[in-house]
Amino acid sequence: MPTDAVRRQTYAIEFVLRGALWGMGLLGLLRLSWTEAHVLLPLTRVQAVAAGALLGPSALPVEVTLACSGADALALCLGAVLAYPVRWRTRLTGAAGGVAVILGLNTLRLGTLGRAAASPAWFHALHVYVWPAVLLLAIAAYAFAWMHLADRPRPWEDDPIVRPAARFVLLTLAFLLVFIAASPFYLQSSSVLALAGFTARMAAVILGAAGVGAYAAANVLWTPTGGFQVTQECIVSPVIPVYLAGVCAYGATSWQRTIGIVAAAPLFIALAVVRLLMVALPGIVGSPLFFVHAFFQLLVAVVVVSLAAVWRYRGRAAVGRAVAGVVAGALFVSLLGPLYTHAVTLPAGAPLDDPQGAIAFLPAFQVGLYLALWIAAFGGFGWSRFLAGLALLGFTQTTGLIALHLANDAGLTVHVRDVRGWAIAGPLLVVAAVVNNARPNR
Repeated sequence: MPTDAVRRQTYAIEFVLRGALWGMGLLGLLRLSWTEAHVLLPLTRVQAVAAGALLGPSALPVEVTLACSGADALALCLGAVLAYPVRWRTRLTGAAGGVAVILGLNTLRLGTLGRAAASPAWFHALHVYVWPAVLLLAIAAYAFAWMHLADRPRPWEDDPIVRPAARFVLLTLAFLLVFIAASPFYLQSSSVLALAGFTARMAAVILGAAGVGAYAAANVLWTPTGGFQVTQECIVSPVIPVYLAGVCAYGATSWQRTIGIVAAAPLFIALAVVRLLMVALPGIVGSPLFFVHAFFQLLVAVVVVSLAAVWRYRGRAAVGRAVAGVVAGALFVSLLGPLYTHAVTLPAGAPLDDPQGAIAFLPAFQVGLYLALWIAAFGGFGWSRFLAGLALLGFTQTTGLIALHLANDAGLTVHVRDVRGWAIAGPLLVVAAVVNNARPNR
């Protein structure tokens, strides 16, 4: 029979081997030409701009290349975390924290190297000796600290509310990352364009049945008020990954999850038709362009609040909670939204180019949705936790706006669909994080 010492040694060797395999696999993935061009290089530019904003401009011109991306450190850190034998949701949470630590340190590294560029001796010492050692020690310290926390017992992990919330957080983050990474493909896809043409034809049929003269040519809907082009962007909404995360996290059985996934295509095509009808039919809304652009965002907010209320309550109680949440959120946006938006956007500086108003609408909308969700379903978790989540949401908004400015300075433009997707996902993730870290007050 093997002794405990032998078993521990065997586990240690297996962990080292798994860590090496994970690290090499991730490094190979990060070194792919597509990943370097579409992920590492834009990320490195953002870090360089952030470093200049934090520590000032470089003393001399310094070329920031892919070698400055921190990819090696990321692969090493993520390899150790993902190889550790704990639950996958714990590993993914640790991996997200590791990415934040490494990118933060690498940003400081770029800033200090830029400041030391005027002194070749200092630059060489920092670049070759000091910062590699600092990154290695930081990775080791983070990995050991995370492993210590990961091994702590969590008696609430089997709570029927907490476990789906944790899965929803992780799946939403993962699906959103995949959605953003795949955008060059679906925004130029002929198949998605064909769905856009189908949407235009369906809208034309509905308008014709209502007595409105309309017809569709390719992916353009023609009405007496003009033509309306339906593009791939009109079909593929950032709400789709959030919907899929909800289905996978809260589906009680594999059959329910399968039905939810299969229903995604007809559901979002139907929503695209409704959205198109809103802009095609004159006189439905006072400011049609704003409501058309924000259609999915507003509709999904109401649906999410309603589903949250039905999930926690039944019958009239669910309806009352949902209505109270939607009304409270709408009142906040209309009455306090402008004041709150001014306070949150003030640290970020001058407004960014925002033709659809998605960025300007985001802060007030997110707080309104967060408030609506809390009233509809999560009041039992305590209002002190509501305030903690609200503070976290405000922090993410301010830092997110600053990040948008840094990305803009680096020559990167964030697509409006991603802004609207984050408008929905942000409050959901904050609520789920707060719920995941405490039992409800029952």
